[in-house]
Amino acid sequence: MNFAEQMDMDICSYLRSERISAAPYTTLTKLLEKWGTIQPDREAIVCYSHDGTRTSITYGKFYNDAVKLAKGLICIGVKGGDYVGIGGNNTPEWMVGTYGVLFAKARPVYFPFHDKSGDGIKRTLTKVGGCKAILFDPGLGDSHWEVMQRIAQVDQSTGGVLQSDIPALKWLIALSPIRSHEGFPTIASIFCDDNTELPEIDPEDIAAVLQTSGSTGFPKVVEKTHYEFVKYGDDYAFLLDVDIKKDSGTSYYNDRPFFWLGGYPGFVMVVGGTRVTQKTMLALSSYSEIVQFTKTIIHKEKPDCGFFVVPFYLEMTGSEDFLWKFRSVIVSGQPIPPICFEGKGKVYDAFSALYGSTEAGMIAGKIYRSSEPRGDEIMGMLPLAGMELKVVEKDGFVVPRGSKGELYIRSSPPFKGYLNDPEKTAIFLDSSGWYKADDFCKINSAGHLEVLGRVSDVMQISGNKITPSFIEAYVKRHPDVMEVVVFAIKDQSHADDVPCAAVVRVDGSTLTEESLREFIKRELNITEDAKFTENVYVPRHIVFLNDLPRTSTGKSDRKAVKNMCLPKT
Repeated sequence: MNFAEQMDMDICSYLRSERISAAPYTTLTKLLEKWGTIQPDREAIVCYSHDGTRTSITYGKFYNDAVKLAKGLICIGVKGGDYVGIGGNNTPEWMVGTYGVLFAKARPVYFPFHDKSGDGIKRTLTKVGGCKAILFDPGLGDSHWEVMQRIAQVDQSTGGVLQSDIPALKWLIALSPIRSHEGFPTIASIFCDDNTELPEIDPEDIAAVLQTSGSTGFPKVVEKTHYEFVKYGDDYAFLLDVDIKKDSGTSYYNDRPFFWLGGYPGFVMVVGGTRVTQKTMLALSSYSEIVQFTKTIIHKEKPDCGFFVVPFYLEMTGSEDFLWKFRSVIVSGQPIPPICFEGKGKVYDAFSALYGSTEAGMIAGKIYRSSEPRGDEIMGMLPLAGMELKVVEKDGFVVPRGSKGELYIRSSPPFKGYLNDPEKTAIFLDSSGWYKADDFCKINSAGHLEVLGRVSDVMQISGNKITPSFIEAYVKRHPDVMEVVVFAIKDQSHADDVPCAAVVRVDGSTLTEESLREFIKRELNITEDAKFTENVYVPRHIVFLNDLPRTSTGKSDRKAVKNMCLPKT
């Protein structure tokens, strides 16, 4: 390759978005005020509990309650720039709590309740610093309230904190009533409808502090501005084929947690639409139950659009009793296999693959319309508005098109680093603003990004670099496989990685380890003259599980899967 070719953008692994964002330069609070004023009776959020109970809140009530909560927070001493922890399930009260904090110009810090000891919550809120209050959902059977009592001693008549290891924490306030402590203060009990003046909010003000998935260690925390969320809402609108100026009222299904970037309700706020969601999927006992309940909700609500992670989308749309057709869907969360596109014209009119991260936001995506011919590059994506992408070798130099390497991202608005964590920031963000994504990728000959897996998950086998997603794609071809996670263990005799797989079978399957291994060999077409490739691509150990552990964002937790399976391999 000569110098001129190396510098040619058309053949090196660099992409820059040509799209200009249509996002208005405004705040989330201004958007809620707009929709609460011009369409007060439209439902903003619809939530289903695991028992089928449907709750909702209109834009008018949402706006009025958020303003009253903001005034109440100001009256108990919450000021602009203070941090306020918010934890719990997808509920209308969570939304009121979030926007009440925003109208007070404070900064919501979101956390899940997966860690029942409370240590993870304390770690996050202590790292952030200056956390004045916590608003929390009591949880099913007051389970979240039990966690809160491990975090702070509190006056249960006022919500005032008596003692806590979290510096500056003054208040615990429930988002909804605690059944075992009826007198405990809730957000409704501190609503204030007086003449308290609300501060002005700027699009560059902080709108949220999000946690990363923790897939590379303890979760890190990232601040996001109002404008960033508005832009992400526009990115969603673009990928869902929705015109943000004309398609007010779009209904949209997304069951991801509100505290996750992929589940944050920014899209409906940009278009004034209705978000349909589940309160929590964790209350259901099995993967099959979750998928069945999801289908029930979709058949009732008939949403225009949907957002799904790969395994749920495949299981749901592959069911014979799934009878709804979306105008458009987004599928995300992990490398997207070609089988996702088989619902063309039946399940959707437009399908979008999306790749994003907490740090850089909505990074790349591409719409595939049922009216357009299907190309060979169906897994490819293009950078979204404001994004630059490059794929590099270990030495940091850009690789040629078609070569694999690590993805770096430069975004506008820029990722500025992890909050109060300069050491981690220095590892992942360079002086030119390029964020090291830790994802193994390539830019194909058509100029589309293909995400292959985590760099830290890439297996070194007999001199080959193998991504778990490559092997997973072959395992998923078996009709009895519902989910699979591939991981490596080290062969101590020659220091090579050994591929292993954790598999969730469909209900009633009698699939065995040996029959699945033989199936993979047939799919890979391993011949007598290439038998050694079996060591590279066919899992040596296969462990069958009833379900896969997940991160707080709903992704399969590869580290937890590996730890669960190690005693069985």
